[in-house]
Amino acid sequence: MCIEAAIDPISPPTVRLLWKAGIGVALFILTLAVGNAFVSRDRALSSDGVGLDFIAFYTAGTFVREGRAEDLYNLPAVVAYQRELANQSGSDLGGGFGPWWNPPFYALLFVPLSMLSFSASLNTWLAINILCIVAALLLLVRMLPPVNWRTSGLVPLLMLTSMPFLLTLSHGQNTGMSLLILCGMVTLWRSNRAVAAGLVGGLLMYKPQLGAVVAVVLTLALGWRALLGLAVTGSALLVATVLTLPGSIEHFLTQMPANLHTAQVVQTYMWERHVTLKAFFRLLIQGFTPGEMWMATKILTFSVTLLVAAALAVMIWRGRQNRDLLIAATVIAMPLVMPFYFDYDLLLLSVAAVLQVRVAPTRGAVVLWASLFIWLMLAHHIAPLTHVNLTAPILLAIFGSVVLAMKRSEPRAISIPLPVRPPLANAA
Repeated sequence: MCIEAAIDPISPPTVRLLWKAGIGVALFILTLAVGNAFVSRDRALSSDGVGLDFIAFYTAGTFVREGRAEDLYNLPAVVAYQRELANQSGSDLGGGFGPWWNPPFYALLFVPLSMLSFSASLNTWLAINILCIVAALLLLVRMLPPVNWRTSGLVPLLMLTSMPFLLTLSHGQNTGMSLLILCGMVTLWRSNRAVAAGLVGGLLMYKPQLGAVVAVVLTLALGWRALLGLAVTGSALLVATVLTLPGSIEHFLTQMPANLHTAQVVQTYMWERHVTLKAFFRLLIQGFTPGEMWMATKILTFSVTLLVAAALAVMIWRGRQNRDLLIAATVIAMPLVMPFYFDYDLLLLSVAAVLQVRVAPTRGAVVLWASLFIWLMLAHHIAPLTHVNLTAPILLAIFGSVVLAMKRSEPRAISIPLPVRPPLANAA
């Protein structure tokens, strides 16, 4: 027992409490799933509403396969195709549609899947992401120090019962792939394999809001070798885009920002689903009213973002003293400083949670992570009614705890008193 307490980052009472909480949440989710089968069809959750975000991926793959890459960011063409597809597959889009927000090269991945029926393609995609999450879990557990199964088992238990995981599967999202790429990059980063970390990290640029911050910090932390790896991957993706999808980069740079403006400014937007500082202040001050950001919203967003960026810059400067805390702070800062970051991508925070608990397993850190876990279960119901989404403030608090942990881990100068020489005897 003493040996376990010496190597486990979390105290045994806390481990037991987390196991009880995780199992309780798992049983609650299972109860809802079983109970759904006994609810009337008009009130039950059906498979028709599962994976609707995947329709954007399926649309992109179809357009590329049919030689219509120029329509990837053409909203009228996207809407027309998806409505026809929804009618054929029996899906209910609820009057909405799925725009293509990714760079054009990512659509190449979905060309083979677009050859299948929508339901078969969705099931295949879900299986791929589940395999990615399993592989990512193995890498996450390896990031822990040598611990017993009670501690390491908390990683899959808490991740697989978290709201971001449930949203990833129910929406048919690609977060499992993102998590695996990030875990691979972090594993190489922690091993000081700069070029390889850059090569893998460059793949995250299929979602720039996930790859931008980690790419900058990785380069500043590991130097030109990391930048070389990022450049090689980026160049390969650029060449593949130019050769296979000519003209699509121009469409991405011109039409995609206009599409984002239409979705977020012209129309009523789902700000409660974003976890950024921009979304927090916009929802708090302006609610769901369409229109440009007010000056107060802009000032608050810019000011707090600047504080986070400055704190991260200081951590980069001192990051050699504790690389794990620097990586954790980087992952936590991603949704805060980016203007576009959905709640399902918070599954990537599992990397930060593991690394922080590994290095600085304070009671306060565990409480903050538990608060985020609980809030994300409630946010979908509370945030739209109150116009307050606590995700960003909780993330700020977690980020602050990592900054403080880094400061405490800094080596301090030790004052060693010099020996006092005895007085010389007076010469006779």
